[in-house]
Amino acid sequence: MQNFKALQFPISNLQFAICNGLFLGLLAILLFSGNVIAGQPSGDWGTASLMVIVEREAGSVIIIESSRHKLLGRVSGLGNLIHATVKFSKDARFAYVIGRDAFVSKIDLLKLKVVKKVKAGEDSVGGVMTQDSRYIALSNYVPGEVRVLDADTLETVKVIAVEKELPGGKIASRVVGLVDAPGNLLIFSLMDGDGLWVVDAGEIGFPVIKKFWDVGAMPYDALITPDGRYYLVGLLNSGWVGLLDTWDMSEVKKVTTVKIREIAGAEEGETVPLWKIPHLKGWAIAGDLAVLPAIKRKVALVYSTRDWSLVREVPLAGTALYTVAGPDGRYVWVDLVGENGDVIQVIDLKTLDVIKTITPGRGATHPQFTPKGDAVYISLMDEDKVVVYNPVTFEKIKEFSAKRPSGIFSTERAHKFGM
Repeated sequence: MQNFKALQFPISNLQFAICNGLFLGLLAILLFSGNVIAGQPSGDWGTASLMVIVEREAGSVIIIESSRHKLLGRVSGLGNLIHATVKFSKDARFAYVIGRDAFVSKIDLLKLKVVKKVKAGEDSVGGVMTQDSRYIALSNYVPGEVRVLDADTLETVKVIAVEKELPGGKIASRVVGLVDAPGNLLIFSLMDGDGLWVVDAGEIGFPVIKKFWDVGAMPYDALITPDGRYYLVGLLNSGWVGLLDTWDMSEVKKVTTVKIREIAGAEEGETVPLWKIPHLKGWAIAGDLAVLPAIKRKVALVYSTRDWSLVREVPLAGTALYTVAGPDGRYVWVDLVGENGDVIQVIDLKTLDVIKTITPGRGATHPQFTPKGDAVYISLMDEDKVVVYNPVTFEKIKEFSAKRPSGIFSTERAHKFGM
């Protein structure tokens, strides 16, 4: 019998070190892979450029990865999504879908599933994430309140009853125009109280630190400028918008929405039916200009953000619902309602004129740019489609099937005030 030791091959220190290193490296890869598989989903996407698109009657949302224009999936069972809104956590990992029935659904955008759902009122029209991303606040019609939820657990941490004192007693007011602002503030308006309140969300108890009254008749929506300085509240029954400078917080100034006009078809006093209440968002701000929808008039109002003077009224083919500036601030896309409601018009802010009219399809609404503006997503509510346009050539580059799509929400909103 041969000696066992004689059959062994000598192994040098170098060979041993190489083998040992390979073994440890392989072990580390296996352990790391195990952690990824155990702790992370298998999707091949990030969250920086997702589009969350509301399917209003179906009670669902679809999620599209907009850098590749790739449909990732659908999340259902979210409740009544007529006039729904979507907010995002600071890291864009989670989307919070707020339904008209005040159900709040927290969706994991990497796993495409609901991780928490709560009832937070009876009738809600929106909400906002606080600047520190610790809380999500709802603007409720019924009951008239701002309800603050813990963003992790969705537990209610504060209910701010919104009321106005009258000679005959208090009246509750519907809440509109809720935004977050620098200093961890919340600002909102009282639809039935003609008021504007400011809440400190960084203080224990969420105190109301400012109340302004008689800002104008029937606030309907509001925006905050991208830098968080100016809060503008739209008014259904006044000839102005209210302007609050958050650096000063001393008064709500009146900014006129009426100008003597010599444009054919837009003479003083001419109005059209209010087909739908327009929406105000910070994306209407482009550099030194703000482009806002007009109430009951077929024009877009262009203001200088330096002094908030009315610079021009741009004639439109119908009444505007949204005015959406691209990331470069050169063009504003406007969707129309009522007459010519299938039309999108594009305003060039260099000339302050409409330079393009496109008809994407029936029920075209809610244009939303990708983060760097290389594409525009548009819902075709009456054709069960979402279409994607090249904003330079105005050519359609992609379309997706969807169930009566409406609001389109980009995850880039996670890093913007009032979004």
